[in-house]
Amino acid sequence: MDGRTGAVPAGAVRSLAGTDGGGPGGLRPVPGDARPAPVRGTGGERARRPGEGAWPLFSGLGPVAALPTAPGLARAFTVMVLSGWGLAAMTDTGTLIVSEFAANVVRAAEGPGGSPAYDEKGRMPVLWLRLTADAALLGIEVWDSLPPESGVPVLRHADPDAERGRGLGIVAALSQAWGWEPVPARRVKRIWAVVAIS
Repeated sequence: MDGRTGAVPAGAVRSLAGTDGGGPGGLRPVPGDARPAPVRGTGGERARRPGEGAWPLFSGLGPVAALPTAPGLARAFTVMVLSGWGLAAMTDTGTLIVSEFAANVVRAAEGPGGSPAYDEKGRMPVLWLRLTADAALLGIEVWDSLPPESGVPVLRHADPDAERGRGLGIVAALSQAWGWEPVPARRVKRIWAVVAIS
């Protein structure tokens, strides 16, 4: 696994984007103690994460049901916010990352046959999008309410003929750092990326 994504014990995670067997989207069980390691920037330093320190610009969307329409809504919101912040040059990169994160949540939230999945209380999984920025960095976060057994994001190296499995590699290439972590107080997890503003 790429050191920028945080090392997790082998076999302790499930891919949200792959077809490595197991269940929907090629997911494998996640032990209860699976935790991401600290994420490092491209130079080996600890990467600044969205939500840490002062981020003068913030906008959020959600909760949004984890349905196939969610990635499109998240992309439109991202374009609107970044354009409003004077960061229109960042919309292509921002929407690509947002789309990947949201699509992975939607794919992991599918039930049998691609139908929406509901939890034991009859609730549909939801996601939240948070965008933050300062003069140099754009922070992108997608939070979701999926149960831990739905899997965690894993950077994969897809075969040339594979239809899935490249999204997080693209995120890694476009961002200074990215990672995921559980948010135990809220019983959710978040995946995030930090991108240099060009």
